[in-house]
Order: sequence, then C-alpha cells, then structure tokens
Amino acid sequence: METNIFRPNSLEEFIGQKNIINNLNVFVMSAQKRNKNLDHILIHGPSGLGKTSLGYLVSKIINKKIHILNGQSLQKPSDIISPLTSLKENEILFIDEIHSVSKEIFEVLYPVLEDNKLNIIVGKEYNSKVVNIKLANFTLIGATTEINKLVEPFKNRFSILFHFQHYSDNEITEIIKLNCKKLNMNLDIEVIKYISKFCQNTPRVAINLLKRIYDYIIILELKNVNIEIIKNIFLELEIYKFGLSNQELLYLKLLYKHSTLGIETIQQVMGLQQQIIIKTIEPILIRNFLIEKTVKGRKITEKAILWLEKENLI
Repeated sequence: METNIFRPNSLEEFIGQKNIINNLNVFVMSAQKRNKNLDHILIHGPSGLGKTSLGYLVSKIINKKIHILNGQSLQKPSDIISPLTSLKENEILFIDEIHSVSKEIFEVLYPVLEDNKLNIIVGKEYNSKVVNIKLANFTLIGATTEINKLVEPFKNRFSILFHFQHYSDNEITEIIKLNCKKLNMNLDIEVIKYISKFCQNTPRVAINLLKRIYDYIIILELKNVNIEIIKNIFLELEIYKFGLSNQELLYLKLLYKHSTLGIETIQQVMGLQQQIIIKTIEPILIRNFLIEKTVKGRKITEKAILWLEKENLI
C-alpha cells in the first residue's frame, strides 16, 4: 500500500494546524507573486503530526522538486555539499530531524542560510584557501522533534517557524473520514469517532491504525463494520483506549500496584532504557492525565485508576 496516497494533495486537504496552513498559504502566494523562492522554514513538534507531509505539500503547490534527507545521515560536510550543489532554482531541500546533523554540517549551513553561499576550504594547512560557491535559490525546510537541541543563532536563520501541535478528536475524525475514502472503506461516522479515540491525537497513528483495520476487513471479508467488530480488532492488535499499547498498560499497572515509583525502579522492572520510557511511553500517559510527575516519583492519577478498574485490566 503506497504511503503517498495518504499525504494531502492540497492545502484544503490538510486537516488541522489551521493557523499554520493559513500562514503558509500567504507566504507561498507572496513568493509566487514576487517570483522569488519561498523563505526557509523550520517546523518543530512531536513525530507523526505531518511535518514531512507539509514539506511534500509545499513542493506540490509550487510545482518544484523536493529532496528529502535525514539529519542522522548528515555527518560529514560532503554529505550536504553534494545535495546543495545539485539543487535547481526554487527547489526544496527537506532535512528531517535536523537537530541530528553534526557540528560540521551546521557550520556549512550557516552561510548557506545567511547568504545562499557555500564556503569550502580547498587545500591543506598553509596552502588552504576558502572558495565561495553561489547556490541556486532554494528553500530549506528543517523538521525536528527536539528543537531544544538547536542553538538560537541557527534557529534565527529560518524566517518562518511553525510549531505543530497534537490534533483534536474532531480533526482526527476528519482525517480518518478522508482516508477511508482513499481506501474505499465505508465506515459509519460513529465507528470513525470510536476509532479516533485510539489514535493518540496523531495523524500517523490514525492512518496506521486504519490500514490495520483495512487488513482485517479484507481478510475477513467484512461487509458491515460496527463498533463491536472494531473492539475485537483492537483486542487482537492489543490496542487500548487513548491508543495505549501493552507497554503503557504495563507501566500503569506498576503504578496501580505501587501508587508512586521512581523512574529508575520503573526502568528496571520494565527492562527498558530510561530514555525510551521518558520519550516514548510517558508522553501519551501525561497528555491524557493518566500519570503525573511528583518529587517522590511517577504517580498514577484517579482517572487512570477508574479506567483500569472499569475495563477490568488489573
């Protein structure tokens, strides 16, 4: 199944992040009216919210090629020099997880963002000299989930800054409805609303979940899909309300049993690295007010206790 079919094809089709889309529309139209390239853009926010999709969408709107790179693969100056020098007028260079590039790459990008020039040192030691290479006018779109790892002088070189936030339940419902049409899935609105409660308010999670439901519909040759069928599918997938997985459920059960635990104890019991717990498991639990951080450690909330007991999960 092609991932690209789920990407929005127009600004109108991009659901959510309304203020960002409205502003982007103004910036794109202004650049086109002035016959200039779009200014450099920095997008930050949690993963799965549509940062890369926005990059593809900008490319489609201005009808120019987009070149996709990942920050972790950009460690030597040569890793970025070749893509930069191959860019044509008004094309887009998209760097995902731009905070992961090396210090050397940042040093290359500073003059690129400031003056649209590459400063390359040719030769060694006393025989070396700096060669300036003028680049084609282009737009750099940087995306990051950890903007705190970018220094202010680098961030300030992006004249457009967008912050992606988690989507509302209604927006996720609209995203599921739209992608149901793309998959030719005929689901009632009540079923779609039910599914939306398991999507972590994240489009990528919603689309991935919809694809798995689609698999079950195809294999089981289901004609009419109701909420009860979706419940059974989620049971098979081991997906719970709020979009929790078995890992988050184990975390909650630990706190249910002990009320409050330190992160080191949780780490040892779950057998996971502390950073995985902090960055992957805890955010969804905190966002849904299922746990809270206290000076004594992580504490389960009354909301989580009531939910675990109601669903007979403990």
